[in-house]
Amino acid sequence: MKQWIVKKPDENAVEKILKRTNLSKTVAEILTSRGLTELNDLQEFFNSNQLEDPFALIDMDKAADAVNEAAANGDKICIYGDYDCDGVTSTAILYSYLEMMGADVICYIPERSEGYGLNKLAVDKIFHEGVSLIITVDNGISAVDEAEYIASLGMRLVITDHHQPPDILPKAVALVDPHRADCPSKFKELAGVGVALKLIAACEGDYTAAMEEYSALAAIGTVADVVSLTGENRIIVRNGIENLKNTENIGISALMEKCSVLPDRISARTIAFTLAPRINSAGRFGSPITAFNALVSDDEDVEGYADELMVLNSKRKEAEEKITKEILSFIEEYPDVLSERVLVLAGKGWHHGVIGIVAAKLLNIYEKPVFLVSADEDGAATGSARSMEGFNVFSALLACKDTLIRFGGHEKAGGFSLKEDNIEAFRDKLIQYADSNFSDMPVLYLTADKIIRPDELTTDNIKTLSVLEPFGEGNEEPVFLIEGALVKSVNSIGKSGNHVKLSFSYNGITEQALIFFKSVVDLEFSAGDRIDMLVSVSVNEYGGRESLSIRAVDYRISGIDQKKYLNALRAYEAFTRSEKLGKNYIRAITPTRGDFVAVYKTLCALGKTSFDRLYLRLSEAGINYAKMRVSLDVFEEMGLAEINAAKMTAKPLKVTTRVNLENSYILQALKAASSL
Repeated sequence: MKQWIVKKPDENAVEKILKRTNLSKTVAEILTSRGLTELNDLQEFFNSNQLEDPFALIDMDKAADAVNEAAANGDKICIYGDYDCDGVTSTAILYSYLEMMGADVICYIPERSEGYGLNKLAVDKIFHEGVSLIITVDNGISAVDEAEYIASLGMRLVITDHHQPPDILPKAVALVDPHRADCPSKFKELAGVGVALKLIAACEGDYTAAMEEYSALAAIGTVADVVSLTGENRIIVRNGIENLKNTENIGISALMEKCSVLPDRISARTIAFTLAPRINSAGRFGSPITAFNALVSDDEDVEGYADELMVLNSKRKEAEEKITKEILSFIEEYPDVLSERVLVLAGKGWHHGVIGIVAAKLLNIYEKPVFLVSADEDGAATGSARSMEGFNVFSALLACKDTLIRFGGHEKAGGFSLKEDNIEAFRDKLIQYADSNFSDMPVLYLTADKIIRPDELTTDNIKTLSVLEPFGEGNEEPVFLIEGALVKSVNSIGKSGNHVKLSFSYNGITEQALIFFKSVVDLEFSAGDRIDMLVSVSVNEYGGRESLSIRAVDYRISGIDQKKYLNALRAYEAFTRSEKLGKNYIRAITPTRGDFVAVYKTLCALGKTSFDRLYLRLSEAGINYAKMRVSLDVFEEMGLAEINAAKMTAKPLKVTTRVNLENSYILQALKAASSL
C-alpha cells in the first residue's frame, strides 16, 4: 500500500488570491497546497514568458562564434547526439537549423550497443568523413579522454550538455552546460534539447526563429527527459505544444495521425505517454537514426519511418510484458524475495533497452527499490535500477562499487554493468547496504493536492485547471482525494478487458471513473463496497458533448489506517527476514487461536481475495496486518490456503482431514522467539 499524503489548502491565502485574480477557487486551492501563497509567486508562475538571454549560459558566445564561423567557411560539421528522445530531438533541431543555413552538416547518433556519449571508434569514423567541428548535444560533459583525442586529430569540439559535470572538465572550444559551477545562468533544469535550442537562438541573435521553427521538437525532448516543467522549461513546452497543434513537421504529423492524436488536443501528457515512447523505441529496439529521419525528412519516406517507429514501439511493449511475466512467475515461485528491503532480480537475455521501464513497474507494484540485472551470453551483465525518494540509487551502487565495472545515476534511477559471475556478490552487498543503513525503509508515497468536493466535479470547473498546464515533473497534473465513494458497478473495458470502468456515488452525485491496467477479477473491491480514490480529472469532448474523465491514480477500500498497516507490514517482513524482534513485537504479530479462526472464516467467506480486502474485514476485529499475513503463511504451510505473494492474493483450499496448527514450523518459531 502506498502512503497517501493529502495536502490542505491555505484558506487565508486562497481568499487573497480570489480577491486579486480571476482564478477559480479550485485552482487557488491547488496553488496554495503547492506552496504558492503570495501574489508574486503567482506572477512568476503564470507570467514568465521570457527566456533568459542565451548568452547567460557560460561559453555560449564561444559556441555560437565557432558554429557560425564553421558554417560560413564551409567547414564540415558533425552533430554528435544521443539515442534517447532528448538526444534525438536535440540532434534534429540543430541539424535542421544548420542545414537551413546552408552549412555542410552531418550527424552521428551512437547505437545503444556503443554506449552513451562520445567514443573513440565513432570519433575515428567522423574524422574520416572530413569533419572539422564536432558539436555534442545532450552529452559530452564527461568525455575528458575523447576530447583529448579529438584535439589530437586536429578537430575542434563544442560541447552542449545538461548533465552534472565531473571535477575535471574536457578540453573544448566551448563547454556549454548550465550545471557548470561557474555558469551564471539562473535556470539550471534545461534538458539537452533546451540547451541546443538556446544555441540556435545565440547563433541567430534572438529567440524568434528558434521558437517558431523548433520549439515543437524541443517540447517533445524536454517532456521526454522528465526535467522539471517549471521556469524556462514551462515556457518551451507551452510554446512547443501550441506549435505542435499546427506543425509543419510532416514526420511528427504522420506519427500523431498513426497514434490517433488530435492536434488540437495535444498536451504534455500526450507527449509523455504517446509520442516520446515511440521516438525512444528506435534507440531501444532499432536504430536512433530511424527516429532522427522521421523528425527531419521532408519527403515520402517519412511515412515509412513513422510506421517503423510504431512497429518498434510494439516490440518494446512485447519485451516489457515478457520480462515482467517472467519476473512475476519467479516471485510466485520464490515469494521470500519480497521480504527483502530491496528487490534484486536477474535474468538471461533481458533486453537492455527496457529493463529500466520494467524496474519502474515493479517499484510501483511492490513499493521497494528495484535492481534488475540482465546477463548476456558472453558473461557480461547490464543493470538498471529505480527507487523512491529516500533511498538513493547512486549511493547504493557506490557501496557496491567493488562488484561493478561501471555505474552512474542519481537518487531515483541508475544504470550499471558487471560480470555475470559477480551478480550474487552484488546482490548480497546491496541487501547488506540496505539492512545496515535502513531500519525502516522509505515508503513510496502519492500526493493529493486536496479533497475534492462533489460540487467541484463539473466540466466548467475542471476546465479552469487548464491554466496550470503544461503538467509534468515539478508541475504535476492535479490529483484529488475522493473519500468514501460507494461503488455501484464495475465493468471491464478494452479489447482484452484489462481496464475497468466503475460507477460510483459520492455525496449525492453519481460519476464514473477509469482504472487502467487492471481487470475486474483482480480488483480488491466490488459493487457495494466503499472506496477512497486518488484521481485526476479532465474534460472529454465527443460529438459536441463535454463530459468528465476521472482516472483513478490509486485506490483502496475505505477504513484502512495506513500508519498501522505500514507499521505492521514492516514487522511482518522483519520476521520473515529472521531479524531479532522484541517480545512486544512478537506478541503483536503472533495469532491466537481466535485470530486463526477469524482469519480462516473470513477467507472462506470471501473466497479468492486480495490481502488488503481480507485485512479490512479483519481489522474490524482488531487483527493487525502482520497477524493476518502470519496466519495466511501458517495456513499455506498446513495446506489450508494458497497464497500468491506476487499478486498479493489468498484463497482457501478444501480440507478433508483435521489439521493441528500447533505443528506449524512458523508458529513454533514465533513461540520460541517470544520465550528468548
